[in-house]
Amino acid sequence: MLQTFLIKNFAIISDMMIDFGDELNILTGETGAGKSIIIDALGLILGDRANTKIVRKKTQSCELTASFNIENLKSLKKLLLEIGVPPEDTLIIKREITADGKTKCFINGSIASVGMLQTISSALVDIHGQHEHQSLTKPDCQRDMLDKYGNLENSKSEIADVFGKFTSFKNQLDELKNSEKDRIQKLDLYKYQLKEIEEAKLSEMDENGLENEINRLNNAEKLFNYANDIYSLLYESDGSAVEKLGIAKKFMENLSAIDTTAIESVAIINRTIEEVKHLSDIFRQYKDNVEFNPKRLEEIIAKIELIKKLKRKYAPTIKEILKYADNIKKQINFYELADENISKLEKDAKSAQTKLKKISVELSEKRTAVAKKLSKEIEKELSELGMPKSKFFISVEKETDETGNYHFKSYGIDKIEYKIAANVGEDLKPLKDVASGGEMSRVMLAIKTVLAKADDTPTLIFDEIDAGLSGPMGQVVGKKLSVLAKNHQILCITHLPQLAAFSSEHFHISKIVADGETKALISKLNAEEKVTELSRMLGGGEEAETSIKHAKELIKQAKK
Repeated sequence: MLQTFLIKNFAIISDMMIDFGDELNILTGETGAGKSIIIDALGLILGDRANTKIVRKKTQSCELTASFNIENLKSLKKLLLEIGVPPEDTLIIKREITADGKTKCFINGSIASVGMLQTISSALVDIHGQHEHQSLTKPDCQRDMLDKYGNLENSKSEIADVFGKFTSFKNQLDELKNSEKDRIQKLDLYKYQLKEIEEAKLSEMDENGLENEINRLNNAEKLFNYANDIYSLLYESDGSAVEKLGIAKKFMENLSAIDTTAIESVAIINRTIEEVKHLSDIFRQYKDNVEFNPKRLEEIIAKIELIKKLKRKYAPTIKEILKYADNIKKQINFYELADENISKLEKDAKSAQTKLKKISVELSEKRTAVAKKLSKEIEKELSELGMPKSKFFISVEKETDETGNYHFKSYGIDKIEYKIAANVGEDLKPLKDVASGGEMSRVMLAIKTVLAKADDTPTLIFDEIDAGLSGPMGQVVGKKLSVLAKNHQILCITHLPQLAAFSSEHFHISKIVADGETKALISKLNAEEKVTELSRMLGGGEEAETSIKHAKELIKQAKK
């Protein structure tokens, strides 16, 4: 859930930090004070498109930082790993937008893209109301919600598994059932390529080994001369190292005969002479083995050129060329046994299709039954939310292709769409086409109330959910939000004191003019300040005492 939100130089907000509570957070204030601006800023943290106009005047950039507690959100942590962000219990998202339109995003200190923010946003926050960040209007989300509500995820997972196998069998069949001419051409090509690679007799050790060998052959004369000179200096020539060490040995023996303390030096020089002799043998053998072979040099040069050619044709490294050869061996075998493979694949595909059809139809029937139940529950909630004449219907239609056969997908054969008729006489329309912001918010609240246990989005935001509602209906909405806040963190902007009375945390947004600039301010209200704010929302004025009494009564009723 959202813990802390820091906003700097955003529209009329100069510097604002908000510490949200875990349950129902209510935001109130005069019209134009900046309540919806806070929601707009949250939208940018979640990947909304940035507009340079949002950067506060006379500043170079705005900065938004949101801290989320995701300790228990396993699915989100998995998603973070998939996009390359190490998951921690606290997720910090930061976004900077400059006055010239440039934007920088960071997730837990690592540079991120706007796309990455959008990828994780739906697992963090769901915004409803005047904004377009509404996951429940998306077909995929509607299907997932229905399946979660009906405990149908296992059935859907089974379909995804069988669909994957069926698709694989079909793709292989399509390839094999290409014209005989195409198959023969591919077979001839693969055989030619395999022969070319195998005749090159490649080894992963080739490249370094060949480079070293060509270097030795190119410098054979130098290598021989160096080795011969070393051998001569150590052993063969007059005055060699071995000869001089032998003379020194005799002097040491004479010295130690007089002074026995020098006996150890005789042992040391004996070992040194043996080591020098061994070293001279190494270079004698080296010079004798130096190869003067122009023909071998030509062969190696040709091999290196062949390797370069094969790299251009097949893969950038010898290891990958050899891997490619293994793959085309399988393809050759696959094509050579085409008739046998076609027969087997047809049986496998038919078996998978039969199973896929069976479990898809079964899931469709379950979805239809669940959709009927869910529609009634949502309709009941809408009635309690001031839309008694509305009709809600979840459409579950089996999709077919041009030939009338089921159109299989990884999630089944159903096209699922949430539809509503908000008023008597209206036709059912897709949820995404609901025009009224107030209606949309109430529909979302009704759905969220019913699906609270199935929906794992931790933070829900309702922007002016009370649009078009009366005071008594505000109490109904407030009660439902407080119940929903037991399983979700709620942020709600409202103008209704009857709704605001249910807050766990109450924030007041105001604006002031200072130094010729308008600034938005936010304050978390204590119990006494909350009463004062509700009184203001009730009208206050000359009847302030009455409105304060009324405010206290609203808070008392909200606690029941």
